[in-house]
Amino acid sequence: MLKKIFLYDWQYKFLALLLGFFLWLVVNLGVRVPIVVERSIQIVNEDPHYVYKLERKRVRIRLLVIERLSLNESIEGVKAIVDVKGLGEGDYILRVHVESPFKLLVYPSNVEPEYIKVYVRKKPP
Repeated sequence: MLKKIFLYDWQYKFLALLLGFFLWLVVNLGVRVPIVVERSIQIVNEDPHYVYKLERKRVRIRLLVIERLSLNESIEGVKAIVDVKGLGEGDYILRVHVESPFKLLVYPSNVEPEYIKVYVRKKPP
């Protein structure tokens, strides 16, 4: 009798248990609140034969952070990155990418400016 109650339509019971757990997480963690932070831009994939100069050195990032878990460590881990892989000499407008170590807790929603001008020159001998 008891075995029939637990094993009959077990897929639906398991699905209901998962949905209840996720609903509990949403209610207990609260809502996301916006926070604006300012970060220095990091250049990645630099070629040693070139010198890179950025038009602006800092960007403003709007983060959506779970209200109850606004941890300083998770906010400090957010980085603004410009990828210069394969660029030759010249002036380029590149997109600023934002990386967050805890995407579920800290979600970058906006970057200001979204694009930045990068000057690439050959390194003097």
